[in-house]
Amino acid sequence: MKIPAWYPLTKRYFFSVIQLPVLILLSAWLFSSCAIIKPTYVFKDVKKDTIITGFKDYDLDIKIAKNDILNLTISSLNPVEDLLFNSAISAPVSGSGTTGGGVGGYLVSGDGNIYMHKLGSVQVEGLTTRALKSKLEKELLPFLKDPIVNVRFANHFITIMGEAGSSQILNMPAEKMSILDVVALSGHVSPNASLKNVMVIRETEGSKQFKHLNLENASVITSPWYYLQPKDILVISPDEEKLYTEARRTRNIQLLSTTLSLISITLILLNRFVK
Repeated sequence: MKIPAWYPLTKRYFFSVIQLPVLILLSAWLFSSCAIIKPTYVFKDVKKDTIITGFKDYDLDIKIAKNDILNLTISSLNPVEDLLFNSAISAPVSGSGTTGGGVGGYLVSGDGNIYMHKLGSVQVEGLTTRALKSKLEKELLPFLKDPIVNVRFANHFITIMGEAGSSQILNMPAEKMSILDVVALSGHVSPNASLKNVMVIRETEGSKQFKHLNLENASVITSPWYYLQPKDILVISPDEEKLYTEARRTRNIQLLSTTLSLISITLILLNRFVK
């Protein structure tokens, strides 16, 4: 059978009509799924050099409580006598908590006391570390010459969770630590993190408080929540918009690949059928 002269032109026109709208539709679909998400970083809202006023240096002198562990370092002009007090640090902590220091220091008993050589039972609950330092230096004067006492908490920690590396418990070596200090100690922040929505969970007497902070805005440093307290939980949430966009992009690419395969198969079959 002789093929009509108009057949090749008709065939070419037919496939052009089909392919053009399909390509336009698929291109629009692909580009719509490639939205660009702006990166997130600390103090992003600070556009240029500036000065933030109204900053308050909050007094965070933490009071000593029952079951705290205190690390006491005592020095004086009597080094032999110093050993008597500091050797308690290496002794095991009593289960009752009424005797002296353990590996981490002196355990505060249920009565709010610690037990020290020479001094016996010392009431420490409710005092700040500075107040206890002053108190011990005065009470040690009859036994040591010019005593100097350093007091630190040995069992304070902060928990960090979410998109900051791996969830972990961080020791709190200082009484005053900011959110940025804790994030830096955690190692790094995940690219999927949302610094606009960082949550602090704080346990108070009989309740838990939840506070959301925006680390992209420099005004966060004026917040009383900027400095964390012992046993605070810091949660860095994921950027839901970024995760949704990535999931949508992956899904669209998969669908596009499947659709192109189906179109290719369909066109091949049509081409053979028309022949």
